[in-house]
Amino acid sequence: MARKPSRRTFGLIEERKSPVTGAVTSIRARYTGPDTEKHHRSFGDKMAAEAWLNAERILIDRGEWTPPKARELAARIAEQRSITLREWARRSIEGKRLRGGTRRRYDTALEKRILPELGDIPLKDLTRLDVTNWYTKLDATLAEEARMRKWHGQGKSDGRGALYSAYQTLSSILNDAVEHELLDASPAKVKGALRYKALHSPIVVTPDQMWQMTELMPDYLQAIVPLAIATGLRNGELRALQRQHLDIEDPARAKVTVRGTAANQKIPGQYNQIGPPKTDASYRDVAIPSFVVPILKEHLATFSQPGRNGLVFPAKRGKVLHVSFGQGEDGQSEAQ
Repeated sequence: MARKPSRRTFGLIEERKSPVTGAVTSIRARYTGPDTEKHHRSFGDKMAAEAWLNAERILIDRGEWTPPKARELAARIAEQRSITLREWARRSIEGKRLRGGTRRRYDTALEKRILPELGDIPLKDLTRLDVTNWYTKLDATLAEEARMRKWHGQGKSDGRGALYSAYQTLSSILNDAVEHELLDASPAKVKGALRYKALHSPIVVTPDQMWQMTELMPDYLQAIVPLAIATGLRNGELRALQRQHLDIEDPARAKVTVRGTAANQKIPGQYNQIGPPKTDASYRDVAIPSFVVPILKEHLATFSQPGRNGLVFPAKRGKVLHVSFGQGEDGQSEAQ
């Protein structure tokens, strides 16, 4: 219940009372703005309400008035945009649905490549020049690191993959800021930075080499070699295979259906996680050459887990095979 508003030269002030006790619960100030709309706000005392109306009248007289709700929204956005890239990056990544490996890649790129250079810059102040300078410097640093590794015979990477990963991570975080209206546009505009094609040297395996590799594997993993070479299935796809994914009744029409992949992480407790393939193109049926079929049948009868959902290539101690094949699900060697 409200008492009759008191008259003022500008706006009205009224007491808001509880209909049960009759006690004053708040003071409401209201006025009609230049937009002909009514605007109001509640306060705990009359002096605060008077002060608000006076402030609103001053803004109108100065020609600086905008609707209170619009001003509140602008203030909230300004406050949000004052956060640093470091603060926003953490919030952005925590809000994304990422695979374990992808999340670790984002974290690594942030901690090692992005935040040391750009982390303390307020998000709203980050410019295209900042990003371009960071990218150019990182490109040179990673190329030099790659040259040093090659000099010491410690790797073949040229640094392009790490550069792409860092830029892709930064671009994703900034695009997320645009979607949340913290930025009007992303400053990550380095031409060609998101175009990357990994260089792979093809490996041709002869039949003799395939059988030699097969013999080097422990008995419960020997079938994985001809299947991998004949079908081209990836490491994670082989480890995620279940009996239901193999159709080998007719050797002339044998095929394997790819519907899952195991995480390729050499971290105890994480490489035994099976999820869907990474891309739509990874969902596929692959023909199995007839010479592999009897090898698979013998393997299924001897080493695979039972049931439709049984793993075709389980670790010797059960669960999902380690990414390095020769280790168990605890990361320890399975050799006996």
